[in-house]
Amino acid sequence: MACLLPLLLLLVQPVAARADDGDPYRTVVDGIVPVTQGLSITGSPGGCDLLLDNQTGQDVLFFDMSKSPKTFKFTAPPKSNNSLPAVAVHFSPTLGVWPCASLPGITEDLRWNNRSATMLIWSMRGQVGALAFQLKAHTDYDPTLDPSAQWMQYLRLGGGITLVLGLLLGGPWLLGKRREILAPRAVNAGRP
Repeated sequence: MACLLPLLLLLVQPVAARADDGDPYRTVVDGIVPVTQGLSITGSPGGCDLLLDNQTGQDVLFFDMSKSPKTFKFTAPPKSNNSLPAVAVHFSPTLGVWPCASLPGITEDLRWNNRSATMLIWSMRGQVGALAFQLKAHTDYDPTLDPSAQWMQYLRLGGGITLVLGLLLGGPWLLGKRREILAPRAVNAGRP
């Protein structure tokens, strides 16, 4: 086991470096106020990402948080008998000032615990046609999107299994040898 530990550490190093490049966040939409008929906005993987399903026949605008708000426009899809798939929306910092653009960093505790946690609660203004709405959402840390968290979970499971197997296999042997181990030894036995 001692010989395998350096090899295991070498294998884990590149995974941890690649995991920091990814986006282990998931956007969850809590609701749209007021509810708009034909407009459906759901969350998706990513810290500032949504899926927009617009069946209203009107353009959808999102307003950023700058002093003179910039608009992020999604034109209405053409009317057809076939329903079109939802449009993926990413609110990039280059396109405006968005509340979900700067997210707190992932701590080692979050990765070690391997549980999702809410990182940021945010809202955004929008408009469809003449109706203004407010989108309420939150961004969660999702450990299933973070390879480092997955590797830490495997290491915990592997360490636990190794410990239990060591106790199960080594325990009976130690009990059998306990008299030999605990017996006092004569220091100079047999010497004149």
